[in-house]
Amino acid sequence: MGLLDRFKKKRGDNAPKTAAGTTAPETSEVSPGGSAIYRYETPENQGFRPPADEGVSMEAIEAHMEKIFPGRGGFVYHEILSDLVHIDVHILCPTEENNFYVVYTTGMSDLPMSLPEEISDREDLKYAELYMLLPGDWNVGEAGQASQDMPYESFWPIQMMKFLARFPHEYQTWLGWGHTIPNGPEYTPICEGVGFGGAVLTQLSLVPELTTESGKEIQMLMLIPAYKEEIEYKLKYGMEGLDRRFAEGSLPLVLDIHRPNLCADFQEVLD
Repeated sequence: MGLLDRFKKKRGDNAPKTAAGTTAPETSEVSPGGSAIYRYETPENQGFRPPADEGVSMEAIEAHMEKIFPGRGGFVYHEILSDLVHIDVHILCPTEENNFYVVYTTGMSDLPMSLPEEISDREDLKYAELYMLLPGDWNVGEAGQASQDMPYESFWPIQMMKFLARFPHEYQTWLGWGHTIPNGPEYTPICEGVGFGGAVLTQLSLVPELTTESGKEIQMLMLIPAYKEEIEYKLKYGMEGLDRRFAEGSLPLVLDIHRPNLCADFQEVLD
């Protein structure tokens, strides 16, 4: 079972849970590091909701990414049937100088996210897209290929991005810098043979935010698959603390499923 399936649980210990890096609403839990912890129940079926049509944002995001990563070419995993938002995943191919794929979403920023009341006026936090860097030898499929024809051990980063890009709209919440998403209460490995038990969202100067001609500010959040101890270290010491660990351990920006756990020495049990 993949990340998408594990996150779709009913309310309780297995409910989808994210940890934010902002002041917590009164109804939320708070981690020792001051992060708000949100739990979610599976939303009621509201029937089909036609997605917002924001092609201008998609074109702006494509131009933004192609300016930062020029001369790559690539293709798009188009979502065939969309509800609420239309999430596409774009693949930019490796070059001789930079042997990695750039994978990013469009459609997440078609609708504003639902911010907590105390920061509801932060226009700069309402819109976001996600991206990852995958190794040049990663199997990303090819243009026109159906996602169901991809082996899960190759497709899981794309599936994770699609799920998280839809998540804030489906659950009427938000995602931003420092948010962590565990894969269930036991931090179940995302994929067989991969030790990551969740993900962390961060912002790097590698891909700055962009502002569309209409004035919409879109954050570009890097999705980092993370180990249980890294996520719990963040809950204890905040994203600033985890960023220091990432810097000290030279966290690779390109996904490495064999990278060391940079908080392996963190053994505290958090309630």
